[in-house]
Amino acid sequence: MKTAKNKRESKVAFGSVRCKWLSSSFAAALLVTFAGAASAELPNSSTINKLARKAYCSEAKLESSELENGRVSYKQVVERASNRALIEHPNVYRDSYAWKVKIVALLDQDGDEPSQLCNRKSFELND
Repeated sequence: MKTAKNKRESKVAFGSVRCKWLSSSFAAALLVTFAGAASAELPNSSTINKLARKAYCSEAKLESSELENGRVSYKQVVERASNRALIEHPNVYRDSYAWKVKIVALLDQDGDEPSQLCNRKSFELND
């Protein structure tokens, strides 16, 4: 025969199991959501280079007169471009430092002058 104490213990045990089941269900839902987001298709290397080049050239264009008279350095333009790239394409890299590394590599490869990097035909993006 069940006593009042047994009934309380039964309810507590059921509540504990229910709570664990709900938290497990929530964790599984989060796992599925984040796994789907993580497996989303990322752009290929060529596309990432074009996005980095576009960010740098946009900033260089905005700062062109300051670059010419020396009020702004190429390093500052790269910093602003990496921040721009992160804002415009947050799913490619997690921080602006990775964008900065990519932009600097392109500058090393193609030349520091915006005219050298930004007038290339490979710069065109097909959106």
